[in-house]
Amino acid sequence: MQSNILQFVVDITQQRDLDSMESSLVATLAELLPVIAVSILKTSRENNEIHTETVISLTIDEEKASPYCWNIESHTPVSCEHMLACTSSSTITTYRHENGYFRYLFPVSDESRTIACMVIDSYEDLSSQMNLIEGFGKIYQNYRILFNESERDKLTGLFNRRTFDNKLSRLFEIQQQHNSEKKLDRQDERRISETDDSARLIIVDIDNFKRVNDDYGHVFGDEVILTVSQIMKSCFRKTDLLFRVGGEEFVILLEPVTETVAVDLIERFRKAIADHDFSQIGTVTVSAGYARINENDYPPAVLDFADKALYYSKEHGRNCSHSYEALVQEGEITLSKRGGNVDIF
Repeated sequence: MQSNILQFVVDITQQRDLDSMESSLVATLAELLPVIAVSILKTSRENNEIHTETVISLTIDEEKASPYCWNIESHTPVSCEHMLACTSSSTITTYRHENGYFRYLFPVSDESRTIACMVIDSYEDLSSQMNLIEGFGKIYQNYRILFNESERDKLTGLFNRRTFDNKLSRLFEIQQQHNSEKKLDRQDERRISETDDSARLIIVDIDNFKRVNDDYGHVFGDEVILTVSQIMKSCFRKTDLLFRVGGEEFVILLEPVTETVAVDLIERFRKAIADHDFSQIGTVTVSAGYARINENDYPPAVLDFADKALYYSKEHGRNCSHSYEALVQEGEITLSKRGGNVDIF
């Protein structure tokens, strides 16, 4: 038993990104303990309410992982007194669920607050296993801090380019897995309509940024980048993933929404930048291009689509945003091949 635990520790700590480590941790707990479900939730406090986001969840009865949850319903305020007690006091909380099983809540903290919670459900009393679970929780907590430092851009705190590549690749793996499980007949697939929810990749570029650096210096340039990132955080939702992938270039992975909602979010951000008074510089604008992320696409293709839309925005006045699909439909740009079997990653 002890050698098995050591091997599990080795397996967890050899992971090189947070997503892989969380998957390994959940699988390890499910292997070692008589559980019916293991989940990891991100937690945050807003307006005195606790919000949660399911990061990964494994239900043992179904014997399959249910990875990243892009469902807005997972982000409603949590009124459960037990979750509030766990996150507020950063203490382990145990209670009997109304469905008859025991639920164990293990807080994961940084230096000042609870940032995540491990949730373990079992029909058996796991009190004798608490030290084991706490130990794995501490490993997760420590490595989470290390990964957070390596996966974030130093200036803005947004995810960096390396993390973007990993997250995008992971997203496509998940979509392909779901597509395979559904075993869709291509002849029965329908075209995506205005009312369909789709994830989107958005590329944002600060207009004429070189001029800011040349005229005002790099200190003011960094201030512009930092301000843009802060406005971005306020305009998009906690469920959307934000990245700084280059000097003045950003990427947003927008969770599945309709075209109307996507346009509203992107335009709200663009207008917020244009309306902001940048100290000693005045007005700064951004251009954006975006594309749907479909199940049969692959990462380089979607990046190319969004980049084509961004280039169109740059060439047609800047301070605007365009959809790749809309530009193709209007005949403004040439349709590129979607999907493919090329294994890039």
